[in-house]
Amino acid sequence: MTATWIRVLASYLHLLAVAVYLGGSVAMEFVLGPAQRFVPPAQAQVLGQKSADRFLVLVWAALALFPVSGMLLFFSLSDQHLVTHGGMFSTSAGLTLVAMMALWAVLVVNGALITFVFRPRLAGKVAARGGAVAGAVAGRIEAMQEAATWVSRLTRIDLAIALVVVLLGASLAYGNGIL
Repeated sequence: MTATWIRVLASYLHLLAVAVYLGGSVAMEFVLGPAQRFVPPAQAQVLGQKSADRFLVLVWAALALFPVSGMLLFFSLSDQHLVTHGGMFSTSAGLTLVAMMALWAVLVVNGALITFVFRPRLAGKVAARGGAVAGAVAGRIEAMQEAATWVSRLTRIDLAIALVVVLLGASLAYGNGIL
């Protein structure tokens, strides 16, 4: 009876994390991003900054929840033989699981790049104070545009990876994996 409750809870948490991560990514990419084009640039920057700040909290929570709920699912389904008998690299289910873990690691690295490298570059003010020259302001704007381009690229890559992980997870949940 306890294993059933653990499995139900783990499944719920895992699917909740998938819905938050994937649903939020789709909303940010296909709803908020295009809508920002119809708002004055200064307001679009503030809107993007504030919504991304909130979304990043959800993203990191989902990324943290994936391995925890995944491990609970893994051990509640009695699939330990995949790890103990070398099946992790010799069975379709094991290879699918390894691929999902590797893709999760890519999502974490991309998230770290967005959060700690590119987002701080976007957060600064463009207007220079004091006797700043036009070249410094132009350089700052160029750096911000480059950071925005990288954030957009990484976000799209993350969305594609998340879709692949969902397909791999479905193949694992409803079959024996596909790799």
